[in-house]
Amino acid sequence: MITPCVYIICGSYNELENTKKLLKCTKDQTYQNIKVIYVDDGSTDGTALYITSYHQDVILLKGDGKLWWTGILYKGIEKAIQLSKNNLSFILTVNADCTFDHNFIDFLVNTSQLYNRSIVGSLVVDVRDRIRIWDAGVRIDWSKGKFISIGPKDIRSIDRSKKVEDEIDTISTKGTLYPIEVFKKIGNFDRKNLPHYISDYEFGCRAKKAGFRLILSYQSIIYNDVLNTGFGEKIAQKISLYDYFQLLFSRKSRINIIDNIKFIKLCCPQKYKLKNYLFSILKCFFLFSYVSPLFYLKRLQN
Repeated sequence: MITPCVYIICGSYNELENTKKLLKCTKDQTYQNIKVIYVDDGSTDGTALYITSYHQDVILLKGDGKLWWTGILYKGIEKAIQLSKNNLSFILTVNADCTFDHNFIDFLVNTSQLYNRSIVGSLVVDVRDRIRIWDAGVRIDWSKGKFISIGPKDIRSIDRSKKVEDEIDTISTKGTLYPIEVFKKIGNFDRKNLPHYISDYEFGCRAKKAGFRLILSYQSIIYNDVLNTGFGEKIAQKISLYDYFQLLFSRKSRINIIDNIKFIKLCCPQKYKLKNYLFSILKCFFLFSYVSPLFYLKRLQN
């Protein structure tokens, strides 16, 4: 019986220490047929030199510092498709600031094969607080313009009899296993429209629409440095006008308004598009209420 090859796609800009931890995790896996493709996007901290010196088996690709996360994925996945010798292969996307246990890939591959080569996501846990679940898949309620997190927030609350969650609309790229045929059918991540954030959600929506099943494995746990993930997850009660524009337009912002509008255009059902565009505009006005001195005027009125 052929053991499918798992191509691990990872990469970063100036994350040498995280890269060392990640590559150690890939070395320690019980699953043996692994090829690591690392995209170094113009790092100046010695990442490329470290990989060529200590991990000669890693396929090192180089960027110009302008790839962002989607560009890193795109470049690595194109290489994996080129190298793959059959349709049994898998592609595993992993952020550089993630770590995982030795049986992580075994669980992912076994789960995907058990569920007819489904796309399988991981339970994302905060590396600093290992009982706190950060991400367990997402449902989207387009009628209300809401992303709904699935599952418990505490790892101790997981129902141990439940191995997977299959009521998922989309999923992040933090430890997600994709059968290679997904990319051959629907194409790669959309680096043009969504160069950094939310390209993972767009791809998940696209895959589900094309008939691929998305599930989350409660056995496959990945530990993520959640404080290293851009900004916009939590907003202070008082922000400057500069902060406001950074939240709306910075490439590193999780709530970048341009990215969100493009996501709606690409994924939202037609009957809910106008409503969701309006929701996005209203969020901009709501966020502006946090800008000082409007924040103080708001307080005085209360």
